[in-house]
Formats: sequence, C-alpha cells, structure tokens
Amino acid sequence: MLSGVFGLLGSDYGKFSICRKSWRQITTKDKVYNECVKQIFHFDEDSEETIKKNISKSMRKSWKETRLRLYDRFYDPTFMTEQNLENCPLGIDREHWRLFLDYRAEPETKEKCRKNAENLSKQQYTHTGGSKSFTRRMEEESEEQGRIVSRGELWIKVHKKRMAHISMIKQEQLVIEEIEQHDESSRILSQNDSIAQVFRKEKLGRVHGVGFGPTRQLFGPNLHAPGNGVQLEETQRKLLELQAELEGEKLKRKAMEDEAVAEKKKMKAMESALIYLLQRQGEELPPEIAAGMSFVE
Repeated sequence: MLSGVFGLLGSDYGKFSICRKSWRQITTKDKVYNECVKQIFHFDEDSEETIKKNISKSMRKSWKETRLRLYDRFYDPTFMTEQNLENCPLGIDREHWRLFLDYRAEPETKEKCRKNAENLSKQQYTHTGGSKSFTRRMEEESEEQGRIVSRGELWIKVHKKRMAHISMIKQEQLVIEEIEQHDESSRILSQNDSIAQVFRKEKLGRVHGVGFGPTRQLFGPNLHAPGNGVQLEETQRKLLELQAELEGEKLKRKAMEDEAVAEKKKMKAMESALIYLLQRQGEELPPEIAAGMSFVE
C-alpha cells in the first residue's frame, strides 16, 4: 500500500512538474509530503528525517520512471518538433511538455541516456521478486516458514527465475547456501552474514536483500573490526538465543493452533456420530442439544 501511494504521488505531474531536469529542482516536495503523505499516513517523525528521505526517494523513483514511459510512448523520433509537441500526453501542460522534450534533446542528456543503457546492459543480477518491498517479502516468507528468513535466502528467492539461465547467479546461490549451512550466525543480519561475505561492501542507499533506503549503519558494528572480538561474540550469542526463542514461540503457537483444529474435528466427529445414531432410531436431536452443537461450527 505504501509503495502504491508513493508511486501515484510521484507520477502525478500536477504535483511534480515534468519539465524539471532533476528531482533536486522540484520545489513542491515538502508541500506534497505535508499535505498529502502526512494526511494519509500517521507516524512519528524522526530527528534525522529518515522516514521523509525514504519517502522522497520512493516518489523520485516513480517520477523518473513515469517520465521515461511517457517519453517512450508519446515521442516519435521520426516526427518533426511540432508534431511531437502536438502529441502532448493528456493532463500535462503543453509548455511543460515542450521544456521536457528540449531537455531530452540536449547533448548532455543524450550522453547520460547512452551511459545508463550501457550500464544496464552490464547488470549481472536482475530482481524478479515483483513490486513487493524486501521487508514485506521477508515478513511473508518468515511467517510462511515459521522462522526468520535470512537475507541470503531472500536474495536467492527474488533472483530464482533467472538462475537456470545465468551461471554466475547460480554460483552465488551455491556459495550463499554453503556459507549458511556451515555457519548458523551467517543467517543473522550483519556485516559478516552470508550476503556480505559474497557481495562485500554495500552500495550507498541500498542493502542487498533489504532494499532501497536502508544504509550500512543498520548492521551495527563491523564484525571484522579488531579489538572487540569478545563483545561481538557475546552479541552474536544473544542474537542466536533470541532467534531460537522466537522460533520456539512460533512452534508453540502452531502446536496450539493444530491442537485446536484437532479438537474441533473431534467434536465434529462426535456430533456426526450422535446424529447418525438418532437418525437410525428415527429421532431428531433435542432442541437444547442442537443449539449446543451449533457452537461447534
């Protein structure tokens, strides 16, 4: 829901002009954040404005992607300038469309597009997990499996469709699985978990298996840093204990749910047997018993 709302806001060119050369030049970001986002969602602001920054990044992504789709759909390189101006998308100011086309025609912009296309062609890993955020997907996977899913497992999951065709991705999968099989602590989010050991240093603003927005600081201390080995070992031990405790609680809850289902089936079987016996004798259930049986449903 969050990503959907931010996507709609980011693609609304009544709020964010299409003709600006970059997101930094947009002057209505604070207005939209205060009058739209904060009116829809209620949350406590943090002192470093981390929430606001991440929301802005999400809207910026939608703004840029929608501009690209509009250009690909409504701009025809075989048309004259006036013809492309006449092909202005519905709902967008004609003058804004003209300025946007002028920006796309600039040599600097064309060179930037060429470099972006070249970099995209070199991309080794393609995310195939759909539009769900990593956080939401991790919660769903953990709930489904009844345990905490590591970001190594999640990374494999969202890249799985292409693994059969790309040997490099398949190799990374095998390495991640091997690391987690031999070291249980590598499943816990840290600077030395399975993903960190395979991909090394994270890029600014992104974390493998966590997604867009988080920073490397979410890992806490670097497990390779010298001089604090005892403290880190104790921290890891406590994390493993907490994880085991959480998984134990989930197993207990599942056992209770299974027991309740079994009890309900037992009561249903008793009801069916009683009805069968009475019907064999040509009788109906007494009203007070029939009323009691209705609670079994």
